[in-house]
Amino acid sequence: MKTINISGLLILILLTINTTAQESASAIENNSESITFNGSLGMGTFAAGENLGGSVFLGGSLSADWIPNRKAGLSYGLESGLLGGKTQGSIIHGIPAIFRFGWHPGFTNNENIDIFILVKAGWAFGIWGSDLEKASNPNGIVGGFNFGGRYFLTSSLGIYTELGYTYYGLARSSNHPEYPFGYGSGKLYASLGVSLKLGKQ
Repeated sequence: MKTINISGLLILILLTINTTAQESASAIENNSESITFNGSLGMGTFAAGENLGGSVFLGGSLSADWIPNRKAGLSYGLESGLLGGKTQGSIIHGIPAIFRFGWHPGFTNNENIDIFILVKAGWAFGIWGSDLEKASNPNGIVGGFNFGGRYFLTSSLGIYTELGYTYYGLARSSNHPEYPFGYGSGKLYASLGVSLKLGKQ
């Protein structure tokens, strides 16, 4: 009888230790910290003020997103790159400096899938040729609301995509007061690229 009691007690202790270890591992996983670097190429519409036809808006970007606590589901990041479109016979190029605030709601328990919503805000430094009107200022605000996702092929390497509305207020002009935030802008915008995740627990 004593042998049975001792065996039962040992089994109970082992089960308790195993459960505690699993809960600790789960807590660590849910609270793990990570930084993800993204590189992507994108395309969108380009609205150019009075030039209603617009053109294709192309760009490449590099960004980094920091998730301090996976359980909280929030990320903070920075983005830059090179983008451009054509207006008034001249191509406008912009180099943005953007802050990214993201929410990762955890729609799925699959650790390889990361779905997120991004709010973007910043400034774009514009560059263009001599054909654009002299009174214009090439720089402008940036703002956006995008949906995105990552699918990790390995623990650190994944495919990255983003789709949404990103406004680049390039080519602000005092001669066109109806476009106070700029009339050269990328609007509906989609991008595709790769992600590299670095994390610690």
